[in-house]
This record gives sequence, C-alpha cells and structure tokens, in this order.
Amino acid sequence: MSRHEPFKPTCSGVQQLTPRLEPWMRGLLTGSRLETLVKQYGSPLNIQSSEPFKRNLSDLNQVAQKRGLKFKPFFARKANKCLSYIDAAHALGCGIDTASLAEVEQVLQRGVPGSDIVCTAAVKTRDLLQLCVDNGVTIIIDNADELDLLSMIAADAGRRARIGLRLCGFKHEENILHSRFGFPLCDLHALVARCEEQADNFNLIGLHFHLNGYDANHRVSALRQVIPVATELKKSGGPSFFIDIGGGIPMRYLEQSTQWDDWCQAHGEALLGAREPITRDNHGIGRLVHEGKILGTVDAYPPYHPCVQQDWLASILDAPLDASGLDADNGDATIAQTLVAADLELRCEPGRSVLDGCGMTVAAVQFRKRDSQGNLVIGVTMNSTQCRTGFKEFMLDPLLVPKAEDRQPTDAAAGYLAGTYCTESEWLSLRKMRFPMGVSVGDLIVFANTAGYLMHFRESRSHQFDLAKNIFQSDETGPVSFVLDEIDG
Repeated sequence: MSRHEPFKPTCSGVQQLTPRLEPWMRGLLTGSRLETLVKQYGSPLNIQSSEPFKRNLSDLNQVAQKRGLKFKPFFARKANKCLSYIDAAHALGCGIDTASLAEVEQVLQRGVPGSDIVCTAAVKTRDLLQLCVDNGVTIIIDNADELDLLSMIAADAGRRARIGLRLCGFKHEENILHSRFGFPLCDLHALVARCEEQADNFNLIGLHFHLNGYDANHRVSALRQVIPVATELKKSGGPSFFIDIGGGIPMRYLEQSTQWDDWCQAHGEALLGAREPITRDNHGIGRLVHEGKILGTVDAYPPYHPCVQQDWLASILDAPLDASGLDADNGDATIAQTLVAADLELRCEPGRSVLDGCGMTVAAVQFRKRDSQGNLVIGVTMNSTQCRTGFKEFMLDPLLVPKAEDRQPTDAAAGYLAGTYCTESEWLSLRKMRFPMGVSVGDLIVFANTAGYLMHFRESRSHQFDLAKNIFQSDETGPVSFVLDEIDG
C-alpha cells in the first residue's frame, strides 16, 4: 500500500461505529511507519500528539474570553499519565488537576507552581496533604475527617492551607443529584463557619462540585444554587474566589449520530432473537431482556453527544441565572454575566474532552484460531486493561492496518479480538468484527482516540507484561518524528 493512498477501512463492527480520525492519525495509517514503530517500541504502543490537546484547551478558553469571564481550566491528569500534557497545559497558562501523591510530585517536578495545581484526590493521605500544604496546592476538601487531618497538618506547619469545599446534593427538577463525594449543600454554612474559626489554618478560596454524567442542565442547576453563596463569600473574603464545576465535559467519538442509534437498535433486536448476535454470546453489555422488553442501557461512554466541548460550556454560561428566565435583582442575566458581575472565577477540570484526537493504541495480531463454537478468535498482543475505563466496552470500531510486506492473501472473515490475559472473559471488544480483507499474523489493530482515560486509567501489569510505551509525534515543522514520553524513562 502506497503512503500516498488514502486509508481504506479493513475492519469494522458487524454493525458499524466508525471513529473520528485526526489528520495526523490518517497520515500514519498508510505505509509501513506504524509497523516500524511497533517493532521499535513493542506491542501495544500508545502513539500521541499534543497538538489537538492545545487546540481543545484554547477552544474552551475562547468561550470564556468572549464573555469577559475569569476562567481557568485545570487539566485532569488522571485521564492520561504522560508528562507531555503537563508541559503543554502549563505553557498555555492552564492548571493541572491531580489525584494522587505521585501526580502532585510529578507536576511540581515539571516546574508547575502550587498555585496552578489543584488536588481532588478521592482519598487523601497525610503525605499527600503535607505536600500540598508545603507547596501551596489548592486542596478540594471532600469530608470532615479530611478537614480534621488537614487542620492538624496546617497548624504543625504554621501555614494556611488553600482549600475549596466540595459540595453535593443539588436539586434539579425537584430531584436530588446524589453523589458519594462532597458535603451536602445544606451543611455549607456550618463548614464556612468552621473555616472562619480556624482562619489560621484554612484559606477558603472556592467552592467545587463534580456531577456524575454529562448533562449540561445539571451543571446549570448546581450553579444557580452555588453562585449566591459564592457571591457572599467573595464579599467577605479575599480578592479572589472560584466556583469549580469539575469535569464531565462531553466529546464525540463518532462522525455520525445515526450509527449509534442504528447500533442500539440492532443490538436490541439481537437480544430479542430477531437477528443474528452482534456481540460475543449475544452479550447485553449492560442491557437485558425482561418479559420481551429491553431494559437497561449500554455500559459504555456514549460515543455520540449532540452538544460537546466548547458548545456544551457555552450552553451553560448562556443559561439564565434564574430558572424562570427572569430574576428580580438581575433581570434576565445569564450565568456568565452574573459571574462577571460578582467577580467570581470559573474553573473546570476537563480530561477526556481536551484529549480528544490526541492518541491511538496500536497492537499486533499474533494468531488466528477457531474456538469450540467455531467462532474466529484473533489473538492480539495487548490486554483488555490497555483500552478501557470504568465502562464495560469501548464502543468504537478498531482499524486494521495490513502488514506492509509478505502478507498472504486471506479470505474475508468475521470474529472477535482476544487479549493476552488467561481468562475466558479476556476480549478486547465484545463486539463482533468484520475483516473484508481477512486478517493475518503481523497485521496491526488500531484503536483510535484512546488518549483520554482509555490508555492508562485501568492499565495493568498482570502476568508481568510490560506496560505500553508512550510516544509523541513531534509538533515541529519538517519530517515527522517521534519521541518517547519522559513518563517511560
């Protein structure tokens, strides 16, 4: 295949879910460059570019700038462990959101000051809190025990800890948005009073929430309940105060919304026995049949959202502060206008959405066989943790890049991609895949757009397999080159 020929899909789901590809990805899918890189660095291999990351962060910043809003995104480091993204975010003036002692240490070592770091770790040890206090890192407080421990650490150090209080229990359309994280909103006044009583230990500079899911309307409801309190705290406090809306900014994996609708329809029909299965053993992936009806939802990140990234953020900022659209004091002011008038800074912690288009995971085909049911099994040298988050499935078609030389012609085939772990459940995808050009040993399987969580969030060294190496395509002009990220030594 010539390097100048456009890439032609040679693998797809029986029911297609075609991935969106960045130009830099397409440039690697033809010719022998991928094969050379895998031979050099091993299989699987994470190939990344920080250019889409910079673009995505800049797009978010522009939304706030157009509205005259104080705004600072903090890149959610847990979404990808590579150090290159820390450098790129810091160069753009963005902060870093950290979730562990090692993450804070690494970010500080990259030269990021504590004032540009926030720690939102779900469980914070004494060592982690001590490091944050010593370096002026803002700590998002989740519970009373955490606050007690931090109080002792700050007193012993003779320093004021920079803190934000994490809140939960917001009301939305007469329902409570439940969460295991944070303090109930109704406890806020007592918490603020405690911070004021211990002003030598605590410097309360913001309020934080992180809501489950991706619904912009949930964020609007939470902001309507937080802004009045934050406005009062700003008046009685220091020169700056923030509201942090956390993460959950959605992105799109698919080019076409209809493909997702069609897949769900076909999957439902298969579960009901109305067509051939499109998943391994007719797996429900979170759905089940009860009394002739399909119950539940697909256990996967929704691969298509109608409103994403900067448009999603704009929809929140342009919503009216008052739910009825008219407030007696503020007229028909929007959330953005109210934040500007109150001189409040808006923060967020994007991860997946700003890593959109930044990476792909490549692995080599090692064998082909038939199982006891006659199904084609394609063994690939990677394991299922190397392309997974907390969801059961990554709902995106992988790509197949035929090996460049000595590939024997093979017949069209359909089967399942299996990983390296020695369990019956070790499938890289539960979806059945078609290979119109067949599949051969030495071919490469490419999972597109995996930089956000999929590469690193669940990766495991079980069986003592090495973790995948991470290389970055140079963003300099001239011949395309690659460099190993410093996280790999």
